[in-house]
Amino acid sequence: MKREDARNASASRPWPLTSSHAEETAAGEDAGDDDRLLLWEQTRQEFLSFENEIAFNEAIIEEREKHIKEIHYDVQQIHEIYQDLAVLLHDQPISIDNIDKHIEESAASTGRAKEQLYKASKCSRSRSFWVCWVSVILALVLVILLLVFILHRLLARHDNPAQSL
Repeated sequence: MKREDARNASASRPWPLTSSHAEETAAGEDAGDDDRLLLWEQTRQEFLSFENEIAFNEAIIEEREKHIKEIHYDVQQIHEIYQDLAVLLHDQPISIDNIDKHIEESAASTGRAKEQLYKASKCSRSRSFWVCWVSVILALVLVILLLVFILHRLLARHDNPAQSL
């Protein structure tokens, strides 16, 4: 815009120039050259400012792109974690069912073992009882036989006193 203003100002000069006006014009052209230099310097400064702004914006874009890539990587990692979790959750009911099945089987086996121990204990007591009665009966039979034998010898001695001497 400043260029356009400078051009419009130079275009609005009155023509033809007079000699006194020519001196003013020459002095004005030196001032115009200074204005042009100033305008050129301002344009150059604006251009450098734009270049710096572009470089700054490119740096921001690169930084954002770097962060976007990091976020993308993190999202991929989270996705993998969710997939692993889904597999675990899918397999978990099977494992829980297996554990539940094993617990039920253990409980049933424990119940059967308890029944068998009760029967063995009862049988053992019963055997002990029968062994005790058989031992008592054998002892009585032996006592009776011994008494019979002793009585028979006593009676035999009593009937035959000569044999005893």
